[in-house]
Amino acid sequence: MRRPRLLLFLIILASAGVYLIGNGSVALWDRDEPRYAQTSRQMLQSGDWVVPHYLDNVRTAKPVFIYWCQAAAMNIFGDNAFAARFPSAIAMVLLLIVLSFALWGHLGPERTVWTVFIFATSGLTIAAAKMCITDAVLLLWVTIAQLCLYAMWRGDRSWPVVITMSIAIGLAGLTKGPVVLGFQATTLLILAILRWLDRGLASSTGVSPVSSDLRHGRDARATAELPLEVSPNVLEYRTPSVKQSLDWPSILRKSLVALLIIAAITLPWIILVNQRAHAFLKTAVGHDVWDRMMTPLEQHTGPPGYYLITIWITFFPWSLLLPLVIGLAIRYRAHPHTRFALAAIIGPWIMLECIRTKLPHYLLPVFPPLAFLTADALVRNLHRQHDDIRRHGFVIGVGVFSLLVALAASAPWIVVRAYQPLPYGAMVALSILGVVFAITVFTAFARRRIAAAVSAMGVGCMLFVVVAYGWYLPRADFLRLSPRIAQVLIDHGVTQPHQVIMMRYMEPSLAFHQGGTIREAGDLTLTPRWVDQLPPWIVVERGVFNQAPAEVRDQFEVVADLFGLAYADKGTWMHVLVIHRK
Repeated sequence: MRRPRLLLFLIILASAGVYLIGNGSVALWDRDEPRYAQTSRQMLQSGDWVVPHYLDNVRTAKPVFIYWCQAAAMNIFGDNAFAARFPSAIAMVLLLIVLSFALWGHLGPERTVWTVFIFATSGLTIAAAKMCITDAVLLLWVTIAQLCLYAMWRGDRSWPVVITMSIAIGLAGLTKGPVVLGFQATTLLILAILRWLDRGLASSTGVSPVSSDLRHGRDARATAELPLEVSPNVLEYRTPSVKQSLDWPSILRKSLVALLIIAAITLPWIILVNQRAHAFLKTAVGHDVWDRMMTPLEQHTGPPGYYLITIWITFFPWSLLLPLVIGLAIRYRAHPHTRFALAAIIGPWIMLECIRTKLPHYLLPVFPPLAFLTADALVRNLHRQHDDIRRHGFVIGVGVFSLLVALAASAPWIVVRAYQPLPYGAMVALSILGVVFAITVFTAFARRRIAAAVSAMGVGCMLFVVVAYGWYLPRADFLRLSPRIAQVLIDHGVTQPHQVIMMRYMEPSLAFHQGGTIREAGDLTLTPRWVDQLPPWIVVERGVFNQAPAEVRDQFEVVADLFGLAYADKGTWMHVLVIHRK
């Protein structure tokens, strides 16, 4: 047992390093990260820990817990990007620890180690751990709640399970509203549907899926080798009957206590925020919940099957195994662990597909059960219960996968003609790493060294992130347009309110990196009508400045002309001027 425990410790330790490296030197991404970070900064500076504010407006996009976490981290580590991202990294590490303890006794050491390793090294997991948004913290509470739901589904409705689940639901509510209840309700719905389908299958054929599988000598032998229970009756799952297990007075008492715990966690803040910002709850529910479901907010939309498409990227590198995973999960759906994991994936996935606002990271709560199903399929192949990974067709698929990875590793070279200078050393390292990754994985699979191949997949993904965040991204100045503009303003002492506005270049990251005193121009333009109302400093896109009347341009001097990628503005290459009134 010492080796699996040591492996788990090393995986979690290495993951913590990957999740933290470069977080202070890489600029905040897109629009969401700087909005969360700036809101948390203002909460810390103002001392108002009830009503979140972003610049001059109340921010109703999310409840308050994520801002508490980030503001507390800023109080310890300072007002910077590393502190804003710290809670996400810690939440993901805590989740790895939770999964290790929760799965060890139920799945055994081998499946636990592979599950934690696969989940920890998935692309979206790493991205969520390195971004100062709600997803990593929410995932911690959602996963704990789902683990408790699984225990209750298996018949363990003890007080510790009920209390733990209630606390997790309450904290998830403070992090992102009632979405956790949607995940749990849809999971239970799919469980009920699977039970109904299997009952229909059993009644029509007289044979349950499990008993059919066990008639094959190979399946019976492999099942005996593996530490997963198999009941001869797919409809029972070794749990007591409903009539024997349901103690209604006890269920009512525990339900009441659960509601009280959830209320004790969420209601104090809800009451206080409603007193201090009367429109907060109305806007949060009407716009940020209802409108998000009915309409694509901020152009975040996608076609039907959006998450079926994006999962091949977000679950990298383990998406290589997805066809195998899906097939074996359906075949072994009689196992309680497999059945619940399937339901915890299918239910939330259908719910998210029905919501009009779509973003890849919304699917993150299905990654822990998906990691388990991947680990389960892998272990079955390692134990020769199945030989899908050893088949010639799969190796051909690995070859295509490896070629795509090698080509993707050359992506940093795309901008060579658009921008100079570039961190060529880091670019060479990334390209070499991609080629080595591709060759190593393909060679190991071709030689049927399955454990070595999948280990290389996870380790290679972690090394790629280390090089990208530790070396390439901090030196890729074309991706650091906002920090470079902010540094110009800071060097000139432009850090006080009412000194500077931004026109056309409306990156929220500029507000955070500058210190939070810059504002958007609003109705102000570079015209004679408004020139007297303009502040002494302006950050403006060069084309807007060049189109201004000559008498307006003559009143300003260009302090800096910076060029880079405005990735929150549809990835537009942009010249941005910092101008000062003469």
